[in-house]
Amino acid sequence: MSRPGGTIPPRPPEPFPPQPPRFPRSPWQPESRPPGPGAVSSSAALVVGQDRLAERLLDQRVVTLAGELDADAVNRAVAELALLDATGDGPVRLQLSGVSAGLDAVLTLVDALDLMGVPVHATSLGRLTGPAVAVLAVADRRIAGPSATLYLCEPRAPHSGPGRDVGSWAAELARQLARLQERLAAACGRPAEQVAADMRTGRLFTANEAREYGLVDAPEPAGGPIR
Repeated sequence: MSRPGGTIPPRPPEPFPPQPPRFPRSPWQPESRPPGPGAVSSSAALVVGQDRLAERLLDQRVVTLAGELDADAVNRAVAELALLDATGDGPVRLQLSGVSAGLDAVLTLVDALDLMGVPVHATSLGRLTGPAVAVLAVADRRIAGPSATLYLCEPRAPHSGPGRDVGSWAAELARQLARLQERLAAACGRPAEQVAADMRTGRLFTANEAREYGLVDAPEPAGGPIR
């Protein structure tokens, strides 16, 4: 825009707002620090601790199983056994603590143990229940803690599928059970018929009774090391 005699001069820039005075930092006033990381939840810390413990146990060629075994626990154990079999010639120690499991899980573990190219030394603590007894019995060296018990019994029947599949499901269950009983019989040096009868009625063994039956090699003496 112009006006007679020339152009409108530009407006001068706005002055910056005044800055507050800056005083030198006192030696008693520490420098500000960036905020630290947030708090770690107890569950996350527990998972990290368990992972580190598992790594340290694997470094010592130890595999642990505890409680009711699901598919994830079985797959992890099979993978750990295969890893230790492939990375060393020393024996693998299998620690069993209060283990119970279904037929599928136990047969998978038994197959994995039978395929191991290195000795497996198994130790049972607490109560070993049902088909899980076979996981201890098929190991190359079998130890039961002084307070351990082994409950030899048939597995609880899982929920079956649709009615039309009941017959095939029952036949498969019977086939798996017979296979487990034959493997147990071979491990403890007894007739498969006797093992089947004891599983059918349910039989509870102390560590000494399990040794006499052939399920373990020797009970660990009280006060002795669990190797």
